[in-house]
Formats: sequence, C-alpha cells, structure tokens
Amino acid sequence: MASALILGGALANCGRNAPTEEFLQLLARETPELAVFRFRPMPKPGISAKAALDWQAILGTAADLLAFAGVLWAAYERYVKPKLGQKVEGLKPFLFINVRRPDGTFVQFSLGHDYKDKEVFVEHFTRQVEELRSLPCDEEETEVLSAISQHEDWVRIHVRNRDKS
Repeated sequence: MASALILGGALANCGRNAPTEEFLQLLARETPELAVFRFRPMPKPGISAKAALDWQAILGTAADLLAFAGVLWAAYERYVKPKLGQKVEGLKPFLFINVRRPDGTFVQFSLGHDYKDKEVFVEHFTRQVEELRSLPCDEEETEVLSAISQHEDWVRIHVRNRDKS
C-alpha cells in the first residue's frame, strides 16, 4: 500500500519578497490531493523563529506524481527561473523540495541547481518518489496530516476563490 508523503520546500535565495503565498496557492489549487502548510510562527516574547523550509505539505496516496511533477516544474519556471540572472547575496535562486516518509526516509530535488531540464526532473521525481511511496509505512495519512495541522506554527493554505478576490 502506498504511503502519504511529507513535502517541505523553499523558494531558496529568491529574496525577501519571494512570492511564497502565490506559489503555495498554485500548489494547492493545482493538486487537490495536497494539503499545504506555511510556516508562520506564533510570536513569543524575546524569541525570533525562522525555518529552513518555508512550507510543508502532505501528498496523499491518490496523488498523480506525474501531474504533480509538472506543477512543480511550472512553479519553478514562473517563480524561480526569471530570477536566475539575479543572485541574492551572491547565491543562485532555486526551488528546493524535500520529500520524506514519516520514518525519515527522504529524497530531495533542487530545481535550477541540480535540475535544469523538465524531462529529466519529471522522470527522476516520479521514479524516486514512487519508490519512496511504495515502501510499507506504519503511519496513516490522517495521522501525519493531524500532526502538522495541530502544530501552532504551521498554517494551512486554503485555495482562494478568484471570483471573490
């Protein structure tokens, strides 16, 4: 039985004004089997919290990996690729994606760094994530989703209705 996967990622080196919210809306809108969460730490006196990953998501067992890889590539082309000529503090922008199972097994991808060709990325992503997803898992999708959604610093992204924006 396929297992749900936990994704994490960032629009890395894209600057402080990176359109993370717009990017996450795209992921949530284009992939119904994806529950997307953004890191928004609760204010704590005297403590500044930051995360290495801007977002996390739960990719359901019914998700079409080929379609999702296409969505990720489209997001890369829209939000990262135009910035490749501009280095932020000498660092090259890229889309970082980490895909892991509840037991900690993972694969990761850097679009714009390790992957610059859509066909190569889509083939590697679907093959590696399918292998990861096919391993037996003790935790249910609902348990994984519940653990993230109950954490106060992660806020679920809900798709905005364009007609009501």
